[in-house]
Amino acid sequence: MKIILVDDERIATEHMKSLLDWEAHGFHIAATATNGRSALKLCEDLRPQIMIVDIRMPVMDGLELIHAATERKLGVKFIVMSAYEDFEYARKAISLGSVSSYLIKHEVNSDKLLLEVNKAKDSWETEEAQRVIQRSEQLKALVTRTAGATLASSSNLPNGTPPLLKPPYAMAVFHSDTPFSAVPAAVAVAAAPLPRLTWEQKLTGSAEDSGWLLVGAFPLNADQSLALFSLKSAIAAPMRESFHALLQAIREQLSQTCPASFSICYTCEADERAVTSLPASYHKITAALHHAVFIGPQATVCADDLPLPQLLPSAQQDISFAHSSSSARLQEVAELLSQHANGSAQIESVVTKLFTPLCQPVWNLRGLYHTARGLTALINEHRVKRGLLEIDPFDTEAYHAVYSTRDIQARFVCLLRELCTALDEARSISHKLQKAILFIHAHYREDISIDAVADAVEISASYLFQLFKRELGRTFLDYLTEHRIHHAKRILRHGDTKMTEVATLVGYRSPQHFSQVFKKLTGTLPHQYRSGDYSR
Repeated sequence: MKIILVDDERIATEHMKSLLDWEAHGFHIAATATNGRSALKLCEDLRPQIMIVDIRMPVMDGLELIHAATERKLGVKFIVMSAYEDFEYARKAISLGSVSSYLIKHEVNSDKLLLEVNKAKDSWETEEAQRVIQRSEQLKALVTRTAGATLASSSNLPNGTPPLLKPPYAMAVFHSDTPFSAVPAAVAVAAAPLPRLTWEQKLTGSAEDSGWLLVGAFPLNADQSLALFSLKSAIAAPMRESFHALLQAIREQLSQTCPASFSICYTCEADERAVTSLPASYHKITAALHHAVFIGPQATVCADDLPLPQLLPSAQQDISFAHSSSSARLQEVAELLSQHANGSAQIESVVTKLFTPLCQPVWNLRGLYHTARGLTALINEHRVKRGLLEIDPFDTEAYHAVYSTRDIQARFVCLLRELCTALDEARSISHKLQKAILFIHAHYREDISIDAVADAVEISASYLFQLFKRELGRTFLDYLTEHRIHHAKRILRHGDTKMTEVATLVGYRSPQHFSQVFKKLTGTLPHQYRSGDYSR
């Protein structure tokens, strides 16, 4: 914590220095001054947290200094030093609200001084916490373009920060890496949370020698935090390269205390309209992070370099072409499965042709979801023909989490190879049993029986019972129960749906009966499973 000593008698400042081992107690004497005017200039340049000030000084006395610093909202706490006869001055100073204590010069000793300096430190930290909250809210409203947000003057800045956003500036969003899921984002697997970025964190520590200063940092949501930097001095390296190097240093620093995987997306702005372009920079970064699956995990990227559809005029035409060719490629996959082709090279070639146009020349997120769902449907269609349960290729219980398009492509290549091998090794189940299974998949939420399914398939219940036993090695009820519990597990992993609703959603009228069946099949109760007990 920085301290400035102000007294027109140098012997007095030297005495103050000698009273304490300042560094040992967490304080640093940043400078000394012999009058209020030079002290005010030092205060603006060095941004100390505490100033120990004499009342009577030439040029500008202590009272004028305190008044000027308070008016400029520099956030300094003052300890006033004076003789007995200056008490009236001290009383006026204290009324300004930024004075922590008043000391009589000849009564000051090391214990008394340490007590008062710590008192000033506590007072500064309390007020600084409030300034941080206020400033973060203002910056967040300004960056995200909240109605009514206005730019504060530099006099409203928290202590230790530069005037707000004099160009050039840079904006960075720290984003928790989230596993890809083909289900809507609201029920996707949650990412590990990032630590909240605050003024107190050592983001500024990495920036000190880089030429950049932290202007503000605040959480956007549970998974993202935003940091805003201003260029404080000329730098030898190009601006973007310099800021990228700073972010890499910050990443290394944060990684020591943050085990979660995270990416950083940023943009730099040198235009004189820097303040008015803040929302545009923010929306550019959020658009990039919306396409995080194309970036991959633990990345540090500049949003200006990414092939985002909204930044390229011809993007819509490219996306439309990719979407139309995707259906044709999916049909090729379907034909491979129908032919029981198990050539690794052939499967990989077709899947690569599916994914390549999704990633270049522009990123096609809608096409990626369409392709992932299409391939999943094809895989499950052929699994049903084998009497197998449907799968979710992005189920983090069954498979490792995937974070990038490269991972997604590799996952489907692997699943298709396995499926082709399985199809080659054994014949498909009978057409009647396939129809029965499809009926179960469509109606498992209802109170269905083997008689109802047999009627739908147009065979007798006894014959359907024999088909299940002969071709799948299990009863109709076994299969129905497995399918229901399979879907129950997915619901429990992806949301906070009430147990009564979960039971209803998978075809059980009684929550108690559902719990009994769930435990019999999985070895754990539904609420335990939701808490992470994936024992089976």
